Amino acid sequence: MGVIPLKVAWRKTLLVVTLFTVSFAAHAGWSVADAGPGKTGCVLETEEVSLFDGYTDTRLRLRVVGEAVRVATESNIDAGFDDLGLVVDGKDFIHADAVVDEKDVLFSSDIAALIDQFIRGRAVTLYLRFWPTYPATQRYAVRISLVGFTRAYNEYQACRSKGQV
Repeated sequence: MGVIPLKVAWRKTLLVVTLFTVSFAAHAGWSVADAGPGKTGCVLETEEVSLFDGYTDTRLRLRVVGEAVRVATESNIDAGFDDLGLVVDGKDFIHADAVVDEKDVLFSSDIAALIDQFIRGRAVTLYLRFWPTYPATQRYAVRISLVGFTRAYNEYQACRSKGQV
């Protein structure tokens, strides 16, 4: 048997189906979940990501909760330097506003502009430092895809409008 060439119409159909499938699958990285034990409402979050913290692998998630973006980690954050933050698609560096509970990094200033960058962006790179890694060694970076963020953010907004957050 020989190869049967696809007609142009079939090629276009195959391309559209492939693009839809890829887009849908990428959305799986962002989801709306229950806010957690003892809390009510919902949270928009990424799947868990693993990152070497200078000592061991730590897990983290990027979360949108209320009027803030929070990087939730399992390691203690070293806030001794002014270089904790994030960059969306090579735009300007956004400094973290605070370290919360020693293990989470909080972004709460101008949250509307940050969410807009997430909606328009392709990826966000987080820059974090961990301790105990004395003497200080380096800042660690992890890149998280923003593909699927807009759809998940719309679901999150619908959840919030129902009075769940």
